[in-house]
Amino acid sequence: MVAIFFSFFMIACGGGEQKTDESKTTDSAAAAAAADSAKMAAANATIDAVKAAPNLYKTLQDTLGIRIVEADYKPGDSSAMHSHPDYALYVIKGGKTEFIGKDGSKMETEMQSAMENIRAAEFHSVKNIGKSDVKVWLVEVNRPMGASTFDSSTSATKIAPNLYKLIKDSMGIRILEATYKPGQSSAIHSHPDLALYVISGGTAEFTGKDGKKMKNELKTGMSMVVPADTHAVKNVGKGTLKVLLVEVSRPVK
Repeated sequence: MVAIFFSFFMIACGGGEQKTDESKTTDSAAAAAAADSAKMAAANATIDAVKAAPNLYKTLQDTLGIRIVEADYKPGDSSAMHSHPDYALYVIKGGKTEFIGKDGSKMETEMQSAMENIRAAEFHSVKNIGKSDVKVWLVEVNRPMGASTFDSSTSATKIAPNLYKLIKDSMGIRILEATYKPGQSSAIHSHPDLALYVISGGTAEFTGKDGKKMKNELKTGMSMVVPADTHAVKNVGKGTLKVLLVEVSRPVK
């Protein structure tokens, strides 16, 4: 708009050599302003949540282009503006929050405990405007969109649909809930790289495709990033085992 204004102004005033010099000056100023705006936009797009608000966001694990972050807001807590790449979330403790966009727009959200979602990359700040703590488990996916090499025919939801429930499937990210009652077991199936959160812990026995068995104690609240694997699972404990899985079917950079 500034460049257009000056262009019309110089035509109206004549100008000769002065017109050429001032046009060049204006063009240079506009180019510099555009460059500054581009740099600012790029900086805004990569303001890491953990760096922007280390008192509220904690990295639990970061590997394979998948980062697990825990967000913990007490009543009245608010974060600086920050960004997230595409991500999945699970609400451990719900509450009332206010999201503020980079344009200043505000949106109040009631986050329900056990809520699960997948969201595209975004830039915002957050405030806990409720009376209780809000705790959220985030899985940030730092991988480009692209064709997956994962064989979906061996997916857990196809091999053992009675044990694995598909919650969300978007942008090459899937949220699954795995529920095993004592004694229940699945046939051999596969997962791409994933992040897991143990909702209700117990003892699981994993059998690899080579027949090798391994027991794991999965404790409530535990989370980790797990590389792609093929296995069968059996609940060898005395209680129901429930795990949230965030599968990432995107190529590693």
